Amino acid sequence: MEILTLPVGPLQANCYLLFDEGKNTAVVDPGGDAERILEEIHRRQLKVQAVLLTHVHFDHMLAADEVQAATGAPLWIPKGDEAALTDPSRSLLQWLQEKSKTPLRPDRLVEDRDILTVGKLRLEVIATPGHTPGSCCYRCGDALLTGDTLFAGGVGRTDFPGGDEGMLRESLHRLSKLEGEYTVLPGHGPATTLDKERSGNPYLSLL
Repeated sequence: MEILTLPVGPLQANCYLLFDEGKNTAVVDPGGDAERILEEIHRRQLKVQAVLLTHVHFDHMLAADEVQAATGAPLWIPKGDEAALTDPSRSLLQWLQEKSKTPLRPDRLVEDRDILTVGKLRLEVIATPGHTPGSCCYRCGDALLTGDTLFAGGVGRTDFPGGDEGMLRESLHRLSKLEGEYTVLPGHGPATTLDKERSGNPYLSLL
């Protein structure tokens, strides 16, 4: 498996391209700059099989429709965030002129413990509500894509519509108890490791 990180969009969210040796690809959180994402896909001759969101906030999905249109790939989103697709106050699209965009339509609603197959990639859904009701992480091999649940040294905000501090705390506790070591690939900022966050992130080390 290879993973390419592309900071995109107005808030520089991390879009991840995960692909196997056959170039079967999952695009996670295409938050903007569709041309840049598609250029990388075409340059590497990737075969996009699915577009996935960790949660439904605009900065993680602004380019999803264009990536879908260009590749024909289905859109998979967390079940708990389906309502946000048609509610700009919950997707935070009300902050942007793009709030009038046609709502995305998911092809699959993913839930906790679902196993998603993209070529030889096997992604496990880990429900981590708190930042949004449906926030989730994707575990693939030794990589943990955490969206806006867990960052290097920090965690996601809970003061947006649908946020819940108590639920986020429970989700962080769940992540801290995962067995093994993982490279944490967050929705914003640099990569880290789960061991590093267990010991040094105050939100996890105090659990």
